[in-house]
Amino acid sequence: MYQYRDRVSYSRIDTEGKLKVYAIVNAMQDCSLFHSEDVGLSCMDLKKENAHAWLVNSWNIVIKRRPTMGEVFEVSTWPYKMRGVFGMRNFVMKTEEGETLAYADSNWFFFDQKSGTPVKPEPKDYESYGLEEPYPMEYKSRKIKVPENLEYLDSVTVCENHMDTNSHMNNGEYVRLAANHLPFGFEVEELRVEYRLAAKLGDEIQFYQCENEEGIFVVMTDTQKNPYAITCFQGRIKERE
Repeated sequence: MYQYRDRVSYSRIDTEGKLKVYAIVNAMQDCSLFHSEDVGLSCMDLKKENAHAWLVNSWNIVIKRRPTMGEVFEVSTWPYKMRGVFGMRNFVMKTEEGETLAYADSNWFFFDQKSGTPVKPEPKDYESYGLEEPYPMEYKSRKIKVPENLEYLDSVTVCENHMDTNSHMNNGEYVRLAANHLPFGFEVEELRVEYRLAAKLGDEIQFYQCENEEGIFVVMTDTQKNPYAITCFQGRIKERE
C-alpha cells in the first residue's frame, strides 16, 4: 500500500467549505502518480523516453463525507489485479483518526505513447507496485451504457489550462466540467466515470444530460456525438437551511 498526507486548502473548497468532488478525484489521481514516482516510474521520465505508460480508463468513487477546510486527510492506493492490458487499483481516503471519507475502484490500461494503442505490460511495468487484496466494496463494470433521451446543454473548447503532460484533457477536468452541470446543492454520494476518447487542444466538447433511476448522467462528446467521457452522479439535493 502507498499513501500520502494532504490537507484541505481554500482553493479546493465549495461554498460550504467542503472539498469539491473533482478535487477528490485529483487527490486519488495524485496518489497513484506519487506511487509511480516513488517506485522509479515517474510520468515525466516516461514522457521524455516516449515509453509505455498507464492511463486511467474508469472510476467508481463512493463518497461517505467530504473533508472540510483545513482538515488533514490521507489517501492510500494499491493495485489488486492485472488482466491483459488492464490494471485495477483501489483508493481509500481517511482522516487522521481513521474515519473513511471515500473509497474507489479504478481501471487503468497500458499503452504505447508512440502509437497511442494499448499494449500488454511486462512484469517490470507493474511488479514494483505490488499486488494486494481488493477493497471490500461493490465492484461495478468499467463500462457505462450511454443513456437515451440525452438533452444538449452547452459546449466548451479545450484550452491549454485543461491539458496535462499527455497533451490531452486531464482526467479530473472532465469531472470538474461535468459537475458544473449538476443541480445546485446536489450532494454527490457516488461517482462513476468512463473515459473513451482523449480530448485535445482546440477540440469542442459538447455536454449532454439526462436523469434516471441510476443517477444524473453528464455525457461529454465531440461534434459527431462520439463520447469523450461518460459520468454518472448519484446523490441527493440537500435541504436548504
